[in-house]
Amino acid sequence: MLFLHYYETVLEQWISDHFRTNGITTPEDLEIGRMAEIFGVDLQYDTCKSFSDNKEMVIILHNRLAVVAARMIFFHELCHVLRHVGDQRKMPELFKDAQEAEASAFLLYASMPFYIISKLQLPPRQNDAIKFLASTFKVPLKIAKQRLEQIQRRELQGIMMATAKNSLIKQPIIPSKPTETKIYAYYDPTGEFDAPSQIVVCVDEQTLLTQEEITFSPNGPFDRIDENQLDSFQDSKPVFYDDMDYKDEMVSLRVNYLASRHRNSAFTFVIQRKDLEEVLEFHGAYF
Repeated sequence: MLFLHYYETVLEQWISDHFRTNGITTPEDLEIGRMAEIFGVDLQYDTCKSFSDNKEMVIILHNRLAVVAARMIFFHELCHVLRHVGDQRKMPELFKDAQEAEASAFLLYASMPFYIISKLQLPPRQNDAIKFLASTFKVPLKIAKQRLEQIQRRELQGIMMATAKNSLIKQPIIPSKPTETKIYAYYDPTGEFDAPSQIVVCVDEQTLLTQEEITFSPNGPFDRIDENQLDSFQDSKPVFYDDMDYKDEMVSLRVNYLASRHRNSAFTFVIQRKDLEEVLEFHGAYF
């Protein structure tokens, strides 16, 4: 698998830079004892529940954990030690949630760095590739699947951006300020998925100002975005997991969250397939 259009987030770049600087170049280099030594973390094993102390730079793992479980807890706690301050038991819930969200993202990036994955020869079949990553990086199948799908989504986004930039045919289908709210869908050009890869919501100014919720069925119908229409959506802002809810078989988009975050200056928002799937799965529903 080639990932020529993949791009790293700011957090992922931070991790990659630190890893490369310390000579981490292969899956074997990600052994947690070595990682702890590189980053000056005191790694201990005990009979108590696993935890970390970012002030003391210590991670304590339960001494009966299996190798894979210990690695997952270690990388999660490593984020807290290296990047966070404060005692979560005493901080506001919003701050705690933000730290936990970053630690979850950190785990994916740190346990399976993209720059190492990109050097590997992955099996062509998705399930085989997931098993290969799980075995190579000593992570659960669920985590390997999540990371591979994350990389594939970013690759698709990169392709969309490159296509939009190099497209010779420009057919904008929405104005900068939509006169009515519309929902579009972009489908994976490889044809691997029946559901949309991305859903784009164009919010009219009145809806944005009144901050009304927008609801839609995850199964559409949606107006389809063609390759030569991508330029119209290149300024879309991301919709996050917490921006959505699901009830009565309908997805609801919290416009007040988006309006506040972008100060009423953005009108077009993109929902990634994985984020929508997570919302649906949380409520026991699926595409």
